[in-house]
Amino acid sequence: MYRSDEGLAIIDPGYTGSVRAVLRFVNEHVRGRLDWVILTHHHIDHAGAAFALCQATGARLAVHRDDAPYLQAGRPRNRMTLWGIAERLPARLASYVVSTAAAESRLLDDGDIIAGLTVVHGPGHTPGSICLHSASESALFLGDVLNNERGIRTPPWTVNHSHRRARLAPQRLEALRFERAYFGHGPSILAGADRYVHDFLTRRRLVPAPAIAQR
Repeated sequence: MYRSDEGLAIIDPGYTGSVRAVLRFVNEHVRGRLDWVILTHHHIDHAGAAFALCQATGARLAVHRDDAPYLQAGRPRNRMTLWGIAERLPARLASYVVSTAAAESRLLDDGDIIAGLTVVHGPGHTPGSICLHSASESALFLGDVLNNERGIRTPPWTVNHSHRRARLAPQRLEALRFERAYFGHGPSILAGADRYVHDFLTRRRLVPAPAIAQR
């Protein structure tokens, strides 16, 4: 949850089954008041609870315009990665791993400001993957542009819409300064986070990209 003078936001509320836990948290801490549900990308482990949370609280949904079509019926098909395979499952089974619903969203673009957070578009993991940067709070929400499960790294090719672009996306972060970093997967870094991210980017430049990066 992120609070600013421009409103209260939940970022990436998680799987469909997490909506009750998120609602309990919202009701306990802000008495049900919520202005925005902001998605860093459309995958169900980040976006699954978004529509139910908006319906329950009256919050508005915000997502990058390049990912918005993936949240609608008749969505484009993902490439044949883990997410693309899921879409080819029988409809009842696919509903557990693919989130679609008709809803009006605020469509975000690179550089937009929402709830005090600046949108940093980093396509690759999905076409509309974004990070959200707060200069005033010295914080960066990375979605899946980078993860921190076994050290800082980009997501594996098996979950990326374009692995080549996903490897390039973190370069958008080089000019940013942030003390704290919050990852979609893996522990947060709460001190000197930009140094760790910039060190990763420096090491990445010194290592030739593997052949799989041409996907």
